[in-house]
Amino acid sequence: MTRLSIRERAIGMLLAGSTQRTVADTLGVTIRTVKNWNKKQKAGEMLNDKPRSGRPPKLSRVPKIIIRKSIGKRWHSTRKLAKYISSKYVAISKDTVHRYLHNSIGAKAYKRPSNPKLTEVQKSKRVKFCLEHKSWTSLDWERVFFSDESPFELFHPTNSQNDRVWDVSSRNITPVETVKNPPRLMVWGMMSHRGLSELHLISPRHSVNADYYINEILDKCCLPTYKRKKMRGPLTQRKLYRKISDTFFMQDGAPAHTAIKTQKWLSDHLPGFWAKDIWPSNSPDLNPIENLWAIMQAELDKRKPATNLKQLAKILENIWSGISPSILQNLIDGMPNRINSCIELNGEYIGK
Repeated sequence: MTRLSIRERAIGMLLAGSTQRTVADTLGVTIRTVKNWNKKQKAGEMLNDKPRSGRPPKLSRVPKIIIRKSIGKRWHSTRKLAKYISSKYVAISKDTVHRYLHNSIGAKAYKRPSNPKLTEVQKSKRVKFCLEHKSWTSLDWERVFFSDESPFELFHPTNSQNDRVWDVSSRNITPVETVKNPPRLMVWGMMSHRGLSELHLISPRHSVNADYYINEILDKCCLPTYKRKKMRGPLTQRKLYRKISDTFFMQDGAPAHTAIKTQKWLSDHLPGFWAKDIWPSNSPDLNPIENLWAIMQAELDKRKPATNLKQLAKILENIWSGISPSILQNLIDGMPNRINSCIELNGEYIGK
């Protein structure tokens, strides 16, 4: 079909009642192009091309349709699309495909996220929890103290998508040195909208069982945080909420957390806590402290790398104590959106 006949067909489809989106998808053009043709037709203007200079476009109608149909599909990289179109129709580069996807369609290349696999039972419990807290505002969530453990590695590889270096040759780029099975340091922390606990460092020699969790974390780190008196001062020294008796302690479903002796300790020592059946399992995306760990890791990647666990511990403590109050408030303010998103997705993972 000639360019003119394609435009005449588009006008015919519009007059027959087809939508501009249907016409664009059928003919392999953008909606803006269809709108322009329709505007010309209504104004009584000719649909043929006006004289113009410059190189003619490489992509004809069929290659454009092929590229448009690749949207949302896996294994359709710009390189593979360019190779296929070049072998069947016209020689083009991956840059041509990229320009059409980005400039004409408005598409972007996204990395597929890795999400925990959820069972139907877990999805159901997530929805149940979110429905029970759907009416909570950010002021309600300010009463919750979120806690969690997280590992940090020595020689942690940086995000290769962000760690790019421009140079004339790859031989000039210093490689990233990686270590197989690098040493890790586990930490525990607790946050609210206005403050933090001390960051508890867990020695690699210890495993977090119920006894360690109670004696070393809850008794020596968590409980002192509840007993603070000052409303002002550093985040790791101030009260986490103005009226402690109105608060809830949150933890996930790790075995050390749900052990009978742990649940009894929490009942005996804290004014309020969510028992093991309240917080839904496999739900790190609902816990804002997970975002705090990610923020710490991003900051850790910017620092001079530690060479041993002692150095790593000092850097982590420094980053933890330097967290901005606005970050904590923003994370808590986002809780209603997390809850609503989980309900809308029927319990599916919402991301962090």
